[in-house]
Amino acid sequence: MFGKHAFAGLCLLSGASAFAPAFTNNAVVVNREKQYEKDSQQLMCGLVAAIDDIWTSKPLQPADIPLLTDEELLNKTTDILYHRGPDGMTCSTGTLGSEETGSKVRWSMGHTRLAIVDPNNRKADMPFQLDFEVDGKLKKIKLAANGEIYNHEKVYADLVANDGWEHERISGSDCEVIAHHFAKHGGPATAAKLDGMFAFVVFEEDAETGKVKAFAARDPVGIKPLYFGRAINTVENSSGFLFSSELKALVGHVEPGSVTAIPAGHYWTPEEGLQCFYNPEWLRDDDYAPWEDEDHEVTDDEIRAEFKAAIQKRMMADVDYGFFLSGGVDSAVVSNYLLPMYKEAKMKEGGEFKPIPTFTVGMENSPDVMAAKAVVEDLGGEKYIKHTIRNFTPEEVFDMIPKIIYHMETYEAELIRSSIPNWFLAEAAAKEVKMVLTGEGADELFAGYLYFQDATCPKALQDELRRIYGMLGNINLHRTDRMTMAHGLEARVPFLDTEFTKLVMSVNPEKKMVDPEAVKTNSRGREKTMLRELFEEPNDDGDIIPKPVLWRAKAMQCEGVGEDWVSILQAKVSSLVTDEEMAGAAEKYPLHTPHTKEEYYYRRVFEENFPGMDHVVTPWEGGGRAMGAAWKSDLYTREGLKNVNLLSHALQEGKEEIAFES
Repeated sequence: MFGKHAFAGLCLLSGASAFAPAFTNNAVVVNREKQYEKDSQQLMCGLVAAIDDIWTSKPLQPADIPLLTDEELLNKTTDILYHRGPDGMTCSTGTLGSEETGSKVRWSMGHTRLAIVDPNNRKADMPFQLDFEVDGKLKKIKLAANGEIYNHEKVYADLVANDGWEHERISGSDCEVIAHHFAKHGGPATAAKLDGMFAFVVFEEDAETGKVKAFAARDPVGIKPLYFGRAINTVENSSGFLFSSELKALVGHVEPGSVTAIPAGHYWTPEEGLQCFYNPEWLRDDDYAPWEDEDHEVTDDEIRAEFKAAIQKRMMADVDYGFFLSGGVDSAVVSNYLLPMYKEAKMKEGGEFKPIPTFTVGMENSPDVMAAKAVVEDLGGEKYIKHTIRNFTPEEVFDMIPKIIYHMETYEAELIRSSIPNWFLAEAAAKEVKMVLTGEGADELFAGYLYFQDATCPKALQDELRRIYGMLGNINLHRTDRMTMAHGLEARVPFLDTEFTKLVMSVNPEKKMVDPEAVKTNSRGREKTMLRELFEEPNDDGDIIPKPVLWRAKAMQCEGVGEDWVSILQAKVSSLVTDEEMAGAAEKYPLHTPHTKEEYYYRRVFEENFPGMDHVVTPWEGGGRAMGAAWKSDLYTREGLKNVNLLSHALQEGKEEIAFES
């Protein structure tokens, strides 16, 4: 994702490896066989980093931190994140600082690569090791990053125009600009400047003073993950900091209780700890209400234009891409706006037009599958779209659950249920493309869940939107990242563009209120009406979203892929937990104690893989999204939606027609 490095994962941890490459000049580059049989490579990223702690401790001797001294172990640890970047791997080690100033540190970084932008340029491999002369001082930068910087060209252009920056880029990587901007303006300003999804770690030395800095940051919404912890202490008062894109690369290398997930929109330094750099008024100010100003107006055309711009940014790629088409209104809106722009881009490229790939997952005749088929037909069918449906049955799923939990690194039940179909969806997509756009995030902006019909007033609705938006990095986006990256696939989320979000959240929440009667009659006023009305007109090609899709009920994916799927899943996994085990749940798991056998089973699998790290998981309050709201809703329990018949629609075979009342 990051330019030439499409995605990265930070990681530090041990693990078995099938190969033992040779190190030369403190660096190793490993080129693996392609994960799939295809000519072009996918380069996302997995990131690992470690550094001695000279900020909070003054040891008599360096800590025994194998990831700083054992290059083969560093290589094996980085290889644990192979799935995040299956096309190449680079590991580097060295020292920064000076003995004289007491700031000498050992450092190491490992990076696995999945390239979306400038994929064949090896100079884009990370970690970047770049030296810059800044205001007469030499700055040495070590950078490993994971993500996609959509404004990388503007960031660099501003450096040149406003700061007289004379250092040329060595690659077209969108991530490289992080190092340039960091050298000039420091970490906090750099994190705030970036428009995109990212997690990165920087080690910097000021060659004149010998001072060393360590800095880590995560994007405003939490699209990309980043963890850190303290190295296992083997020398009194001596330790180090270890970073990783995923928990699995920290196991065995850190004190489990020290592991922390960097929150969305935060950066970390050893001197300051965690600090928030993303502070939009709409999210942080409880009294935010610009709509009370009579001069404040947000037009529908402004919202549509901003959304189009958000999609345009996310088309930045030098490889083939597609989109996830769930059959819900969110993904239908993305596809409806994306397709005309895709056609225009392909016409400019010249040559034979290649239909855009789309991907849907579900059981036979499920709400999602049947709605997605209708969207494809209304967008021109196979002439413009290559549609892949990944049908699955309950029988093929159950043996996959432990593997899915291993990749998901959570025991949150509602999240795991929805991750299972996402696994199959990403697996199918990764065989054809390297990047996809998704409809994730619309529900958190437009009040898309059915329980919003019980909101007591517009202020309560706005507060709930802010609450669930703040959980995105722990829940929806956690799932999106882990399930796609498990297959070396990058996912982009236009609805969560920060400028688009800012605009939509400045709209009077009264426009987003949900009428319970409208939900029953499938009429205007049901959940997410504002979004549906914004995009019910034809797109630039004159195509519209079919009304049964545009006005269908919101389905969480674990239910939309098949109305009876969740109950089948729960019955199976519950049978794997005894009554005796359930009776002792509170004693065995005092933190976030499982309430059901389903939850107990997921927790057991998690603990087997990530012992002592249960505190890192942030479950929904009350066991589910709806249960944490300020109001009570009878629609959902810890086990999910009570009446799944609400999700059925006229496009399904054998279902009664429910007419849309305009």
